[in-house]
Formats: sequence, structure tokens, C-alpha cells
Amino acid sequence: MADTRAVSVCFVNDESVDCSERMFAPYVEQHISRLGERLFYELFTSAIVYSGPNRTGPLLMLRACTMSGVNGNCGVSTFLFDYDRNADRFYDVFSNVTGRNNNEETRFTESGPLMGDLIVAYPGYDAPFTYWVEIYKRDGSGKYERFLQYRGKTVYADGNPLAVIDSEMPEILRRLKLWAPGQALPVPARMPAGCTRLFMRKGVEWCE
Repeated sequence: MADTRAVSVCFVNDESVDCSERMFAPYVEQHISRLGERLFYELFTSAIVYSGPNRTGPLLMLRACTMSGVNGNCGVSTFLFDYDRNADRFYDVFSNVTGRNNNEETRFTESGPLMGDLIVAYPGYDAPFTYWVEIYKRDGSGKYERFLQYRGKTVYADGNPLAVIDSEMPEILRRLKLWAPGQALPVPARMPAGCTRLFMRKGVEWCE
């Protein structure tokens, strides 16, 4: 039987421990209709990521999940916090929620032309049954704001071993004027096992 006990995500400052979830609850409650008593039942990621070259622009990334449903799906929450040295506290700069059963993903990029950006892919639940793609960049205040949104050409269960974000990467970069047809295809950071050739098919990048 799966473990259904909640987990606590705590911020510790000297001897003061804050496990209240008040940093998380307002946003998550807007996006998840069934929370139960607690927000988090599994912690996926707790790590420092870097938004600039040479390990500059550090941010705290937390990724956690709500209680799983009978089909194994859950609300995967991704949070990024920056640190205010003068105030000696963390403050949120990004948060979102996706599922985990339909090749959805929120990806922070630490290298390449999109360094420091966030890419989100999630399914559209109507014809033509392709994925929505969003790009988030930091604004003048340091918060992440949506910079680009489009309906991609990656189709549900199309058999492509690449993640949706990787299959859409040529189109993402094209829309940002960072790639053009005829140039070398972007190489995924996480190449699927057995992938020997990258090529374009019906407007998206494929691997075989």
C-alpha cells in the first residue's frame, strides 16, 4: 500500500523553524481543487539551481506533490525562491502546478541559450490534442513572468521517445529567434537510451 502520510517543507533561520506552508498554500489552492488537509505528500526536489553562467544567480528550487489519486496522478508543484541577503529571507519568484501522468513538465534550464528560463509543457484537453508550451523569464523585479505561450505540434502518445519540451525545442527556439530551419537540431540534455538520430517530423523533433 502506498504511503499516504504528508511531508513538511520547512525553512530554518538560526533556531527558528517555519513549517507552516504559508509560502505555498495561496498559489496551490488556486490551482488544485482537492487538497485534503495538507499540501505535500512527496518531496521530489530540494536543490540550488543557477540562473546565470559560472554558477551565478542561485535560486532554491522545491518540487513536491499532493496526495496521489487512484491513477497515480498528483499535482506537481514547482517553486523557485530567491534569497534577500539584506532581509535574510527567501521570497518566491515562481510557482506553478502540473500533473504527472500525461508527459507534463516544468523544466528550469541551467545551460544553453535559454539559461535561467523556465519551460512548461502541459496537454490541451481538446482537439487537436497537442500540448501547450510556455516560456517564463525574469522581469525587472526578479519574478518570473510568462514570455511566450503557443499550442505545440507534439501529439499525445505519438511514440516519440523525446520529452515534450525536447520535441518542441526547435519551435521554441525558432519563436525566440535562436534557431532556424536548416541549422543543427538542438540536442536534448537528457537523451533517451538508444537514441542514435535526431530528425524533424511534422514540425517537431524526433529521436530514433
